[in-house]
Amino acid sequence: MKTTDQPILQDFHIEGIKHITPSDAFKTINNGEAVLIDVRELKEVKLESIPLDHVLNHPMSVIMDRLPYIAKDQNIILMCHSGIRSVKVAKMLIQQGYKSVASLDGGFEMWKAKGLPFESEQSTRGCGCNSAKLPNVDDKPAPYAPVKVSVKITDFKNLRMIGKK
Repeated sequence: MKTTDQPILQDFHIEGIKHITPSDAFKTINNGEAVLIDVRELKEVKLESIPLDHVLNHPMSVIMDRLPYIAKDQNIILMCHSGIRSVKVAKMLIQQGYKSVASLDGGFEMWKAKGLPFESEQSTRGCGCNSAKLPNVDDKPAPYAPVKVSVKITDFKNLRMIGKK
């Protein structure tokens, strides 16, 4: 897993925490070399998520209760909205004996900005407030225009650890 000692895409950092760029994280996850743990809360994940294998949701608010379900002998990439919560969770996991932990540099926002795959339940046009103004049909979608699909949320209490046989 290719990491850096300092973040490149965000300002927030805690000494001793490794960072991984969104493109390097994407390659690592796709190759099955790491698991991505999304530490955002369930309501955030229901709105937008990453549709890849080896992506789990263990919200920061309950991650201490989920430690028995997170293998210590795997590469772990932590993700939140902007990279702040994930850095804090990375520090906690390292203190709990996890060896290979990195925070997604710039978080989910930078993942989307880099054009990497994600799913969204949010509308890509307008505010949804039913204003009288009609949308401009000449508007171009964002380069990472999300695909509207349903998000599958898994109950992790009965899930076996990835990487364990």
